[in-house]
Amino acid sequence: MTATDRRQLITRAAGELFIARGYAGVSMEDVLTAVGGSKATLYRYFTDKSALFRASVEALCDEWSQPLHTFTPGSANLTETLVALGEHFAGVVLTPEAIALHRLVTSEAVRIPGLGEVFAEHGPNAGHAVLGRCLQQAHDDGLIKVEDPVRAAEQLYQAMLGHAQMRLLTDAPVKLTDAEVHASIKEAVRVFLHGASVDPV
Repeated sequence: MTATDRRQLITRAAGELFIARGYAGVSMEDVLTAVGGSKATLYRYFTDKSALFRASVEALCDEWSQPLHTFTPGSANLTETLVALGEHFAGVVLTPEAIALHRLVTSEAVRIPGLGEVFAEHGPNAGHAVLGRCLQQAHDDGLIKVEDPVRAAEQLYQAMLGHAQMRLLTDAPVKLTDAEVHASIKEAVRVFLHGASVDPV
């Protein structure tokens, strides 16, 4: 096993433990028990639990967002492409594992230096960049006009999934069904592309 493979094995096992037990409920010894090997090897890769947690968050975000980075439009129609991309986002950020990690990062970010930046860079920012590139291409093709494609992507993402995601994060008694999530994505794309005004200025 290469050093890279060993590190990936450790971060994957640690990530599963953190999601299942929370940050406080996992020790370096627990991770060592899960992956085997020596304590010296574990500490050679990660100086302490906070470093391991940051690395695990980064690895999980990168793994889960892979379908977004490999997304290929199945249609030349921009509306269909944005809706399909929204569905890809939903399949990443609304899963129980992703919600659990998001909650965990939120609760620990004030105590672990750099955690928020790692999560933002490999989670939301990475996703917004993918959507932003799609919007930039549509702008270049003359289909839409956006001054800042990444900012537009952030706004479109929130319109598509912000409500559903917040309900899950806060364990609201009523969650959106799959059909409601799909309808939210379609409506957000419609309003983004065509607006809501009946008398556009």
